[in-house]
Amino acid sequence: MTSLAAPRLKRTSFAELWRRARRERALVALFDLGRQKTRDLRAARVYAFGVFLGYAIAIALSRGVQQRSLIHGFVEAALGVLSWLVAALAALGAAQALAEQSCRESLAALAMQRGFGSASRVRARTWAAALRITRLVLVPALLLVLVGLARGASLEWALDVAAAIIVYAGSLGVGLALLAHVAAELAPRHPRAMLLVLVLGPLLLSQAFPAFPNLPELTAALLTRLLESGARLT
Repeated sequence: MTSLAAPRLKRTSFAELWRRARRERALVALFDLGRQKTRDLRAARVYAFGVFLGYAIAIALSRGVQQRSLIHGFVEAALGVLSWLVAALAALGAAQALAEQSCRESLAALAMQRGFGSASRVRARTWAAALRITRLVLVPALLLVLVGLARGASLEWALDVAAAIIVYAGSLGVGLALLAHVAAELAPRHPRAMLLVLVLGPLLLSQAFPAFPNLPELTAALLTRLLESGARLT
């Protein structure tokens, strides 16, 4: 009796976890849909395509014995631009969307009808912003890796750099989404300005106190560290 009950309990627990995961995913998708029409996100998508196109052309035109090093350098430079142009715009749009009361109330009402509590709604809004920012950095960067592979970069390099990009884009997306959430909560009338304060304030303080942590320098150091092994493979 006990031996039969144990596997059944495990199956039930797994099914319950899977059901909860699907519900959380559906809630994140609901809040993500509510942000897709914001001005900043439209601009971020346009700039993401522009960054990809510009660096793809640069990679395609690269020649010479240093071609593989040039390709790696172009991918790294593109990630820098994607971080502080595309991701920044997306974060500003996320902060604005998180602070918009009408949007929050309408989506919250739908979520409440489906049995989600306030903690789940907050978590879903933040994850939706993180996923949106991550995708806007991740997709064009991975496409550039494919362009580099087509232009003669090694498969080993491509796999190494692709893994680094996934980690970096995810970390950047989560970090900016959390800051956007904090900005929306602290200053719901001026979330973009508050987000700029949260990002640029520590950066300015670090000029006087070099040990003071700030997001731009932390992400730049993370990117350099993640791409070190890929640079050695060129």
